[in-house]
Amino acid sequence: MITTLEQVKLILGITGDSKDALIEVLIPLIEEDYLAIRNTAFDLDDDEAIVYPTGAEFTAIRMIGYKLNTQGQDGVASESLSRHSISYQTGTGTGVAGLYPASVIGSIKRYAEFV
Repeated sequence: MITTLEQVKLILGITGDSKDALIEVLIPLIEEDYLAIRNTAFDLDDDEAIVYPTGAEFTAIRMIGYKLNTQGQDGVASESLSRHSISYQTGTGTGVAGLYPASVIGSIKRYAEFV
């Protein structure tokens, strides 16, 4: 796996265990999204173990944090109640790439070699 529950909680400053099950479900899903955005498989070492690119784990944790913070409101960047106003955040591109902020997508593409 690209990261662990413990690493996600440590870096995102999450205490307690109320989000543990959700984080555990998100980790493999985020890895799939990362691969889809990267558009090339991860390298393997001599023992056939995955070699993640520089910054991959931190980027995956940022992706998990984004999903945790946008539960039920994907795409909403800000919302005001007085004189009701909603701003929508858009990703860069279509498909999976459009589900995340440009800063996250840029972190993945920086280290990817596209076919």
